[in-house]
Amino acid sequence: MNTNLAKYLALWYVASLPFTANAADAAGAIDAASSQAIEKILSEVNSPDKPALAIVALKDGKVVYEKAFGSANLEHKIPATVDTRFQVDKMAWEFIAVATLMLEEQGKLQLDDDVRKYLPELPDFGDRITVRHLLSSTDGLRGYRVLKSLAGWDLREPDQPKSILQFVGRQKALNFKPGRAFSPGGDTRLVLLAKIVEAVSGQAFDVFCKNQFFTPLGMANSVFVYDNSLPMANTAVPYRTAENGTYKKDFGSGVAGPMNLYSSVRDLSRWRAYLASQAPGIKSIASKLDTPIRLDGGATIKDISSISNYSQHHVGLERGIPKVYMIGGYGGYASSIFSFPAQKFTVITLSSGLAYSGGYGMRLATVLLEDQFPEPPNIDYDKLKAVKLSPQQLQRYEGDYWNPVRALAGKVYLKDGALYFSRAEGAEGREMIPLDDSTFQVKVEGDDQFMVRFVDNNIHYSMSGSDPQVYQPYRPVPYTRDELAQFSGTFYSEEVDAAYVLSAAGGGLTASNLRAGSVSFKPMSRDMFAGDKRFMAGIKFIRGKNSEVTGFQVVVDEVRNLVFKKI
Repeated sequence: MNTNLAKYLALWYVASLPFTANAADAAGAIDAASSQAIEKILSEVNSPDKPALAIVALKDGKVVYEKAFGSANLEHKIPATVDTRFQVDKMAWEFIAVATLMLEEQGKLQLDDDVRKYLPELPDFGDRITVRHLLSSTDGLRGYRVLKSLAGWDLREPDQPKSILQFVGRQKALNFKPGRAFSPGGDTRLVLLAKIVEAVSGQAFDVFCKNQFFTPLGMANSVFVYDNSLPMANTAVPYRTAENGTYKKDFGSGVAGPMNLYSSVRDLSRWRAYLASQAPGIKSIASKLDTPIRLDGGATIKDISSISNYSQHHVGLERGIPKVYMIGGYGGYASSIFSFPAQKFTVITLSSGLAYSGGYGMRLATVLLEDQFPEPPNIDYDKLKAVKLSPQQLQRYEGDYWNPVRALAGKVYLKDGALYFSRAEGAEGREMIPLDDSTFQVKVEGDDQFMVRFVDNNIHYSMSGSDPQVYQPYRPVPYTRDELAQFSGTFYSEEVDAAYVLSAAGGGLTASNLRAGSVSFKPMSRDMFAGDKRFMAGIKFIRGKNSEVTGFQVVVDEVRNLVFKKI
């Protein structure tokens, strides 16, 4: 690290201590009414019989609220503190991005460099993949977690980065031409970015982050973990709620070291304050984090829920004001960060027992920013300028729909004179309010505007101005057991070195692999089946010249068109 920068950070760290060292002092910056409202909200988790939850709020880069609730270990009733470690899942992505941009700022790499300049062991796919493509999730590389699941590999955590490079080396083709499309599920790219940081800096990624960020900023409880089997002090035990209401430990598995970050709300508050500071070397980097994700042609990506900028966060709106956020979950851990740039306000929530921790952070933000929101917390659907459509007009939209890129199913049905849209098998749909003869607003709680537009018989599904997810109509094809027999057999992929045995079962198919287990499929349309496991959410059969089944392609965002050949 630059000597002057190190001195600046040391002084900045000492200056920041009064705002982070004492929760009571921090909370004192909040008026009594707001403090009481926050305590009431968080009383729901304020029990030694509840898993840990820690939360911190910053205004103008300074902590205004910081507190922990519940137990870091339920069995021994160890109280959680603001220094308790949690696995923070996707929050690790920002550190990977900042490390990359720091090296670019220092002139040690260029974002438009070919990644093979730094990682020459990667195969040449015939299309140039740049560092910028990796930052933007427009690289076209297959997602390693889906590949791992398809292969049935139980990768030992310390070996994962090496094994992931082996996966890339076996990849026969890209999901798409780099820079021409966006993949919200891309995760191999993050491991490669960390490897590039290592190649350029000459340090292991975790050592680089420790030297550049954790030690100078006093982030003593932040560490990248490459082997979860090793004991780690001061760490919340993660839990899931079982069906009988009890808590069951769930440590998760399968995350590669550069994305397996453990940290505390106190450490993360120092990180956010650092990014908001004017410290030498970080000001320009922090501004670059706001760079929107774009395709090579210049089109800005506005995914419905995935990353929007180089910080690896999503950009959206909350009641009419800009909001930048990221939500994660790993095993029993849940993490969330919500930032409101115009208000210079950020809230971070970490939990070891919730499926989603963001609700508490957003409710706290609502209390402290209540007079900042120009719009109400919930849409008043009675005030929408709805139009009246006849039953015949509505019926033409009824049917089953399928997103062939992300392997997502949708269903539109008529009930009590209104259309409903469902995106989950068997789930109750949401009412669709007609705004014109082809545009509908989906009725949901909250302020997000979910829209369904029918374009050329397809559904364009979007949220608050996002790029649409496109669902195509299909007619479910029933197969007899004899007809399903044509899909039976053994199918092998050289790329993942795995074989699946397919057989007819209960009106559908079952695919079995000794390592990966079994996947059940139901027919969607001719030669197209939907699976009940995310890593094989859809498969499309391939036929030869005489219409015989010769193989199938996997249909899922992270692994597009991976072929298993019939043997």
